[in-house]
Amino acid sequence: MPLLAVKTAQPRVTRSGVARQRLFDQLDAAVERPVTLVSAGAGWGKTMLVSAWARTRQTPVAWLNLDRHDNDPQTFWTYVVAALHTAGLLDDGNPLAGLTTVPGDERTRIRLLADGLSRLPDPSVLVIDDFHEIDDSRVLAEMGDLLRYPPEPVRLLLIGRHRPTLNLHRLRVAGQLSEIRANHLAFTDIEAADLVRGHGLSLTAADLTTLLDRTEGWAIGLQLGAGFLSGHQTRTVTDFAGDGRGIDDYLTDEVLAGRSRRQRRFLLQTSICERVCAELANAITVGRDGQRMLEQFENEHDFMIRLGDRPLWFRYHNLLRDALGHRLQVESPTVIAELHRRAARWHAANDSVMEALTHAVSAQDWTYVGRLVTGQAATLVLSAHRSALVRFLRLVPEDKLGSSAELMICAAVLLFHDGDYEAIPARLEHVRRLLRRRPGEEHRPVEIMRFTLQLAADRAVGDMPALHAGCTELLELLTNDGAAGGATVTQQRSIALNNRGLARLWTGDLGAAIRDLWASAGASRAAGLELAEINANGHLALAEVMCGSVADAARLAGAARELAGRRGWQDTVQSVAAHLAMVLVHLERGELADADEALQAGMRAHHSDPEVAQRVVLLGAQARLAVTRGEPAKAQVFLEAVRTERSPRTRVPWLDRWLTMIQMEADLAAGRSGPPPAGPPTVDGDLAMQVVQARVALAHKDLRRAGQLLDPRPATLPYTAATVEAGLLVALIADTRGQAGQAAELLGDALRLAERERIRRPFLIHADGRLDDLLHRFQLLYPEEKHSAFLEELRAEIRSGRKTPAADVLSEREAEVLLFLPTMLSAAEIAQDLGISVNTVKAHMRAIYRKLGVSRRSEAVTQARENGFL
Repeated sequence: MPLLAVKTAQPRVTRSGVARQRLFDQLDAAVERPVTLVSAGAGWGKTMLVSAWARTRQTPVAWLNLDRHDNDPQTFWTYVVAALHTAGLLDDGNPLAGLTTVPGDERTRIRLLADGLSRLPDPSVLVIDDFHEIDDSRVLAEMGDLLRYPPEPVRLLLIGRHRPTLNLHRLRVAGQLSEIRANHLAFTDIEAADLVRGHGLSLTAADLTTLLDRTEGWAIGLQLGAGFLSGHQTRTVTDFAGDGRGIDDYLTDEVLAGRSRRQRRFLLQTSICERVCAELANAITVGRDGQRMLEQFENEHDFMIRLGDRPLWFRYHNLLRDALGHRLQVESPTVIAELHRRAARWHAANDSVMEALTHAVSAQDWTYVGRLVTGQAATLVLSAHRSALVRFLRLVPEDKLGSSAELMICAAVLLFHDGDYEAIPARLEHVRRLLRRRPGEEHRPVEIMRFTLQLAADRAVGDMPALHAGCTELLELLTNDGAAGGATVTQQRSIALNNRGLARLWTGDLGAAIRDLWASAGASRAAGLELAEINANGHLALAEVMCGSVADAARLAGAARELAGRRGWQDTVQSVAAHLAMVLVHLERGELADADEALQAGMRAHHSDPEVAQRVVLLGAQARLAVTRGEPAKAQVFLEAVRTERSPRTRVPWLDRWLTMIQMEADLAAGRSGPPPAGPPTVDGDLAMQVVQARVALAHKDLRRAGQLLDPRPATLPYTAATVEAGLLVALIADTRGQAGQAAELLGDALRLAERERIRRPFLIHADGRLDDLLHRFQLLYPEEKHSAFLEELRAEIRSGRKTPAADVLSEREAEVLLFLPTMLSAAEIAQDLGISVNTVKAHMRAIYRKLGVSRRSEAVTQARENGFL
């Protein structure tokens, strides 16, 4: 984030201050408790006291400087994490260590923060300065939630001008809250004497008492009083008012008095900045002496505060900045806008886009706001920081939003943020008309932004052909523009490839989709666009789990989710595909509880920025989960939701085909196989669809048609999940035809692929006595496979799912013998395998016949299958 080092820098005063050991001791005692408040009005020396105390600590102290722009939960907590990182308090095992921003979902964010804070070294001190700047109800609520049960290692020290609007009553009653207020910060006689001696003064006891009485120990009042008396023999303590009245005059007189014209102008003009460095100061004042000026002012008085140990960034004391700003407004009101423009341009040139926008808005330079957005803020529109950008755009007067192509883009950004996708094309068409009046070289940034917004809107509503066409046009523009180059173009190209890849995926051009997505993932990684990399890998994982390798899908989705988790992006729209891919991976592996967990993560991320295609996949995954659980009616509810919720512009033909397949699975689970299929079967390479069609044929006892659909298998994509199910169905067909040896051999091929990919769903949805019998026969015919853990787990789960277990009717040994009856083994061979006598086996067989009401071995097998024993 821009100016991160400044936000997390501990203020430092180079001039020797007053030793206030009593307050250091009070702070040492205070931080034994979880929360400490240092609250008093402006000028009581809160920040300087805590900063000086922090430098005496043997352990690191994390420091965060707040301002009014931090009233956003993601921004606030991201800076908190950055402060902890800067202080070296986050080790590699801490879940906060790799974050670049915190999650967008509130519950996920709070859980992650609570977990990370609880793993800090004990104790860890976190100082948050100027907490009074925070008035956002969401930030305050989340801070209140964390402080309800403070993480044990954390010692939180809040500095502000008033008590924060947090519910701290429980902490106060429990003795877990320390407070240092104005009456504690007030200077004592001894401290006041030290302070005035630092100004070269020697006051009588009476004069010192008068000065203390008039200032009430107020730090800034004592500083001003000492400055008022220093070097002026004719002034007396009684001439000094000492309270808050006329503070502007006091400050400006003390700081500006005796300054050269250049120094005076420098102080007034740089007061427009909350923080200033030499180069920024030079840009604002059109000078070259910024570094010398800043260091000189810092050394001369305590109203210029260095941020960090190196003299790079500084800030004025808030009271002085207010006073200088007021004097600038009075003396030179017409130059203020130009000063803000200069500051905006410097920040823009140094990639501090949000700070540039701050000054551009202060200057009310709406034209430049538009240029900033189109020229440098394109990546923010599709990032976790869009809400911060939107806050600035809402400050642009509505009547200005149509005055230029750039500001019309800003209006479209607001529409996109509000989810009004249908209104975006009209605005972007207006942009196109406005650009016709411009020279060609001025078109490119606006054109890129116009494409970005149009493609984002097309993607949101699920218009995949339009998304594909727009991405192709944008890629041609990026390629053909001879002036294009550098990191920005690389980023734009990777995002365009990403969008075209998912458009091709959902329209069924799978090979081209995979090529685009791999290219995007590589380009995004090279350009440092980790969000785009996560999105590309998530969609690659979806392609793999649906028609490729389940194991490869697990690897891709797992890596994307792991990176998203480290960066705090697990709740962003870019992470949805990875979550949903993992849902389908767990589904194919029969890990339904894990699938539910991944589904919840996908739903949280989807709500952050809903996209229709992702919604279709989400509902389809929920429907398939329900089918797998044997809940076809519930699956139907999700499938109906897909039909009713989609936009008229939604065009996702490949997903529609996938949903048709799930609908057929739900119908089969509900016992609705429909009319017998007519005409020759369609073998088009989509093995997943062919498998479902084969199941329909089997439901109508059409073994020939089913066999045609399951052979030949496609060679272009592996379809591992469908291949396993196809192999299983072919084996069951062979078994039905009495081809026991061939059935076992075919089953072995399916089992070995299933074990390699950890696929279990096909075996679970086809679980019945015949399958368990076939699995057992496979173990007998292939003894080397007998002790396969995967096979044993499958058989155990299949048997546990039966409605009427054999154990309820047969004894344990009878149930074991029953498993051998469908085989060609004789009673003697069964006895040898079980390690019992042949007479015992025959006795168990007679008992089985009696309990099943049959007289022959073949009849026993048939009846056992009907009862679900086999």
